[in-house]
Amino acid sequence: MFKYLRVSVTDRCNYRCVYCMPAEGVCKQSHAQIMRYEEILTVIKTAVESGVEQVRISGGEPLVRGGIVDFIGEVAKIPGLNDLTLTTNGALLTRYAAELKRAGLNRVNISLDSLNPETFRKITRVGNLEDVIAGIDAAIAAGLKPVKLNTVLIPGINADEILRFIDFVVARAISVRFIERMPFKAVELPPDDQFISEELVVASISQKYQLEKVADGSFGPSSDYHIVGSQAGVGFISSRSHPFCQRCTRLRLTSNGYLLPCLDSEVGVNIRGMTPDKIRETIVRLAEEKFAWHKQNACYASTFESSLSKIGG
Repeated sequence: MFKYLRVSVTDRCNYRCVYCMPAEGVCKQSHAQIMRYEEILTVIKTAVESGVEQVRISGGEPLVRGGIVDFIGEVAKIPGLNDLTLTTNGALLTRYAAELKRAGLNRVNISLDSLNPETFRKITRVGNLEDVIAGIDAAIAAGLKPVKLNTVLIPGINADEILRFIDFVVARAISVRFIERMPFKAVELPPDDQFISEELVVASISQKYQLEKVADGSFGPSSDYHIVGSQAGVGFISSRSHPFCQRCTRLRLTSNGYLLPCLDSEVGVNIRGMTPDKIRETIVRLAEEKFAWHKQNACYASTFESSLSKIGG
């Protein structure tokens, strides 16, 4: 059964990251197409009743949607939910971090692909690095633990910043997860068959730091390590060099109401208007179908959506 539900609350984003969407953005969905918070809450409650233990809120950028703090507060009240997380680009965290913590958010993942202001702008097209670093510090100050950075490594763009990221998280006693680049259609630079493998990243880190494997205690795809001599950590989401499809227990809800059994899925079931019983039946069926696939690795050839921003990252 699914143990983890990733929920996209909006397709809107204040960034235009090169690996996520084209420069002009994506065709925005109307307010009528986007699920109401009440609808999303029904799906989350039903999923938790069906065995889901962890929920992650994402977008687009979830903090651009009005009422997000109150929504997080309602999700946090759901009986049986053990972990509530938010994935954000961090630009608005200085405004919302303390409120989110008070509302019941447990922890936060912040997307950050460069610590060089010029490279950061090149990747995001519109972002300001100082805003994100301030957001990281605000999340730490608010007590959202653990704070984790999500870093997509792109050959020729930010591959030379691996140790810089490790120094950064060691100084703040937080974690970074290096993510192998996935070849979605929105990708522009460089050719999408290029990625930096987990082995290369580990070799780079080992020039300066010692890594100690951490026992897996979550339902996520990350392979995690403690950075010896610090309170920081590093993880690897290596869908290409170390596929994790066989152990994946994730379910996704898109902002317009489709349940997806996989980020790489051609299958999507529109559950808007369904009763909780019908939603539960759909979740069970998707779980049965997913685990019957015995999928070895992602294909990326014909996904349900062409852009990460439409699926929820």
